[in-house]
Order: sequence, then structure tokens, then C-alpha cells
Amino acid sequence: MHLIAHLFSCLLGSQDLLIIGTGPSTVPIAPTTRKHINDLGIRIEAQDTRNAAAQYNLLATERGVEQVAAALVPIGWKEDR
Repeated sequence: MHLIAHLFSCLLGSQDLLIIGTGPSTVPIAPTTRKHINDLGIRIEAQDTRNAAAQYNLLATERGVEQVAAALVPIGWKEDR
């Protein structure tokens, strides 16, 4: 879990919101992962990918890409591929 938080701290600049698209349905983020990322000053919102992409597009247009980031799992992605 610490590796994920470290990865996000390296990849994200001044963004304070990370929208995570979890595929065709919403999958909760593990509490320890959420805590580590929140401790970096980044809020997390997890949604299905379709809604996450729409929310990112809206917020990036309103607030700018400097404020919002997204990590989106493709809707058709299968873990065993």
C-alpha cells in the first residue's frame, strides 16, 4: 500500500483531487491506501469508470488540469489478461 501512495506522490503535482475509475462498477479503495493518499493532501473519489471520466472532464474544465487528476481502469479490462 505504501508503494501506491509513493507512486501518486511522485506522479501528481499540485492536484488535490484524484478521481479513480474502477471499471464497470464502483470498487471501494482499501482504507489504508485511502489514508496514505489522503495524508499526502490528496482527496480520492472512486466511481465506475464512465462516471469518473465524466466527472474528471467536468472538473478539469472548471478547475483546470493542475487541480484534478484521474486514474481510469478501462471498462472492458479483465484482471486475468
